Amino acid sequence: MKNLTYSIPQTSFRTECLDSRSAGDPARSSFRQSEMFELIWIKKGKGAFTVDLENRQIADNTLFCLFPGQINRFTAGPDLVGYKIAFSREFLCGENALPHLPPHLDYAGRSRKLEVLRLNHEAQTEVESIVEMIIWENDNRQRLWAQMLHGLLKVLIAHFPSKFGAAGVGQSLRTDYQVFNRFMGLLDHKFTFQRQVSAYASDLAVTSNYLSEIVKRVSGYSASYHIQQRVLLEAQRKAVSSGASMKCIALELGFDDPSTFSKFFRTLTGINFSDFRKTWHKGPDPRQ
Repeated sequence: MKNLTYSIPQTSFRTECLDSRSAGDPARSSFRQSEMFELIWIKKGKGAFTVDLENRQIADNTLFCLFPGQINRFTAGPDLVGYKIAFSREFLCGENALPHLPPHLDYAGRSRKLEVLRLNHEAQTEVESIVEMIIWENDNRQRLWAQMLHGLLKVLIAHFPSKFGAAGVGQSLRTDYQVFNRFMGLLDHKFTFQRQVSAYASDLAVTSNYLSEIVKRVSGYSASYHIQQRVLLEAQRKAVSSGASMKCIALELGFDDPSTFSKFFRTLTGINFSDFRKTWHKGPDPRQ
């Protein structure tokens, strides 16, 4: 299957075949950062996946979901066959395809753990059929092909359950989710220079107390906790995926003093920056 990409203003979509040779390419042995959402279906074979500091072994009939910004490293064992479908938020939601992201893909439905599904025989047959149709539509680009891809993606995404997608969720709770998602979206763009809850509340035209209450109600954690953890997550990503010095990374993340960053990192992780980086340079064994 050929790698295919199309780009029109603010939209992108790509399909890719995964096998032992491509996944074992030295260029892919280091960490890479996802620019889009990625649905990865392993039809058969074994291997190892590391996503945002979590190692997972993979096997036949597994479906993975990666989010934009996540760093990942894929190591394939022999005889692996799989497919990757990558798409942007704009592709899925643009041109009246969807008013917003499906609950599983938006911030309220995410967690820091890698989403992995082991498919039973019935689900495997359905996923295989959907993936084949997506590949065909992308290869042939018949009339209404973009609309067909939108629909097929929605069905594929629906295999990942989400408690936030329940029909019985009340309007007030849906409003909470919307505010939380907007807060997390702003955080993704501003965490390197904006660290105060009050600043995000101002951006959202709400009070700090109101924002804090909603974030706590939806996620179980405070807004300040999310800000702190977002900075730490990016520091960890850069530690294992970049060769930049601690001083450069500290500056990129908005710390004027590397010693302040070093203390921040050690306090939250229990390990110093250099030791953390060394720990993650060794990849998982795909033969296990």
